Amino acid sequence: MKSTVKTLSKDLGVDKLESFEYDVSSVAWLNEADGKSSPRTVLNNYKILVMMKGQSDIYIGKDVYHTKAGDCVLFAPGSLYHAETTPGEVCQFVAINFSLHNPGQDPELRKILGLKDIAIYPQLIREDIMRSFYNMFLFVNEERDGAYYNALLWTKRMIAIICYNGFDIINHTSKKKPTSSEETMVLRCHRYIISNPDKAVTVDDLCSLCNVSQSYLYKCFQSMLGISTKEFITRTKLDISAKQLLQTDKTISQIATENGYSNGYRYSNIFKKVYGTSPSSYRRQNQ
Repeated sequence: MKSTVKTLSKDLGVDKLESFEYDVSSVAWLNEADGKSSPRTVLNNYKILVMMKGQSDIYIGKDVYHTKAGDCVLFAPGSLYHAETTPGEVCQFVAINFSLHNPGQDPELRKILGLKDIAIYPQLIREDIMRSFYNMFLFVNEERDGAYYNALLWTKRMIAIICYNGFDIINHTSKKKPTSSEETMVLRCHRYIISNPDKAVTVDDLCSLCNVSQSYLYKCFQSMLGISTKEFITRTKLDISAKQLLQTDKTISQIATENGYSNGYRYSNIFKKVYGTSPSSYRRQNQ
């Protein structure tokens, strides 16, 4: 290439993209064996999933999406999904979970990306992007200095790539299945919990919300997620509080109160049972 200088002007929408501040919560590199099915999960954050090798079917709502190596999948918070790998193949994928530092900007980000529950971008991931993720994951996995910043930069890069180069095929699904009443109940309960963060939500509250019995609601959560209604409430509450531990300077007592716990002592005990460490240790180890 000959020596050259190019004057640059800002891309359309770049100011809006730069206004979003992301908080990365976790990064994963997964190798799934022959025909494995993942447990159903209700996301409390955004997830970018990059298919590195093999093929997988992703089940969400009434749709089943077929993905293969090179595809990128973007999930919105509140998505209930599970994935199944293709029999006879090893499926390799990477994922990064993040949230917006200002949750009030969520509608703007969704609008820019055209995102509802899920978006699939076929063959968006080139070899250089795969290599960059692998290098970033090494930083995180080996706990090197700059690991979080690396993950943050990768998240920003992926959002920009999706925004400018992604062509969503959400309407081109290969299969359809009816949305079950159990799934509807689970998602309704999830929306209620995250919409009322300071409320000490009980099983009875959710039963009244859905106008069903405790036994039926328990059946819904067992069928969809393999856990009890009470455990779902606890996990959702703790997941929200864990983000606050890392993203704010609020005291443990403040976070406990804002998430519906009567006091910091009770919150800390429940947190330790689920996470295996105290809230203060969790904050110290992950910041």
